[in-house]
Amino acid sequence: MLKKRIVSLMCLALVIGLMSGCGTNSYTNKNQKENPGTSKTETPTENKNETKFEATLEIKQEKQDVVVTYKVRNSTGTLQKLNFASGLEADYILYDGNGHVLKKYSDEVLATQALKEVKLDKNQEISRVFKIPGLVNGSYKIEVFLLAKEVKAKVIKQFDVRNSIYQHGEGKLVGLADPHTIEVNIDGKAVAFQLSDQAREQIKLYKDGDPISFIYIENDSGQKEIKWFEHNKMQ
Repeated sequence: MLKKRIVSLMCLALVIGLMSGCGTNSYTNKNQKENPGTSKTETPTENKNETKFEATLEIKQEKQDVVVTYKVRNSTGTLQKLNFASGLEADYILYDGNGHVLKKYSDEVLATQALKEVKLDKNQEISRVFKIPGLVNGSYKIEVFLLAKEVKAKVIKQFDVRNSIYQHGEGKLVGLADPHTIEVNIDGKAVAFQLSDQAREQIKLYKDGDPISFIYIENDSGQKEIKWFEHNKMQ
């Protein structure tokens, strides 16, 4: 009888132990679901910063230029500090319809190298306007972003240019007809082009027979003027 009682007590202790273990595991699993703790993937710091700023981009075609207005607003509700490595606060990269880089703003401008800090109060914004001349009719993509250490606030937008006064030309340089006129061999025909002041300086980089690529305009009388040469197209 005593032996049976001992066996019964041992079985009861075993059952209680198993039930306690199951309860602990159940609680642990429930607690992990409700409180993931360190298993949660943290958002990178840069992405957190990106959510603090609201960036917008407006593109208009005005006369001879495409005007790009870029704005970045501090939407955090608190003061934010942005640090720049130079006086240039924003940059852009322009692509043609095939995804080829046409130009990068920072490659064409000079900026002071002094470190610069900009403080943006809540809802305050940075606004920059870029004027891009010489775009012929077609499709483009532009990528605009801040050069701040803390945040890029990048915006990418596609746009079309229509009714442009500019045209793209290419051929082989025949030679100078006079100090402000050149002839270009285009499909076997010599075509005369006037030169703008900028093109007059650039033509010094070429010699007769060189392939050239350029942007030009044509007036109502049919006179053509090269505004500038596109060095990158011929490299």
